[in-house]
Amino acid sequence: MSETVLDRPSQSSQARVFDIEILDASSRSGWAEDVAAPVRLAREPDFRLGGLTVRPSLCEVEAHGRRRRLEPKVMQVLVALARADDRVVSRDELIEACWGGRIVGEDAINRCVGRLRRLTEAFEGAFSIETVIRVGYRLTPVVLEEAGPTRSHVQAKRWSLRVVIAIAVAALAIGAGAVLAFDQVSRPLSLAQQMDPPSSGEPIRN
Repeated sequence: MSETVLDRPSQSSQARVFDIEILDASSRSGWAEDVAAPVRLAREPDFRLGGLTVRPSLCEVEAHGRRRRLEPKVMQVLVALARADDRVVSRDELIEACWGGRIVGEDAINRCVGRLRRLTEAFEGAFSIETVIRVGYRLTPVVLEEAGPTRSHVQAKRWSLRVVIAIAVAALAIGAGAVLAFDQVSRPLSLAQQMDPPSSGEPIRN
């Protein structure tokens, strides 16, 4: 599966990763340029926000092996904010994209945004949502430092250390067993040598 990164102002790719990535390049045409275009979850492509994988058609997000289901309306708001590509989305545009232009109260929008903010807290800040007073909202993906170790790398190092320690302990046990076995064999031999009569060439002393 190929990956396509949406165009952004030029930044140093070696320093950080700051992109919203569409996971299926063939679905990029479905990524609406108009933020007020209706969000149809079944047709929206999967994408990434920082370290979070978003699957609109399943109303599901995933990161670090953990998955969570979202309400369809909450997922629609997430998609509408994400496809704005770091631009501010007005409340009217959200209503048009997610509620089909129907009249809805402020509480409905605030509820969805609040759910998304709790989501990013649960997944260690995959993105942030900024409230622009009297204008709307802006979603910003988290900045991932490429040089920083990931959780899987840390766990792999821990397992490697455990394996090395286990091998060292086993080697010491084998070495101790070999020394003990040699000692047990050598003792009867030394006793037998002491009990042998002297050779015929030596005089017998009374």
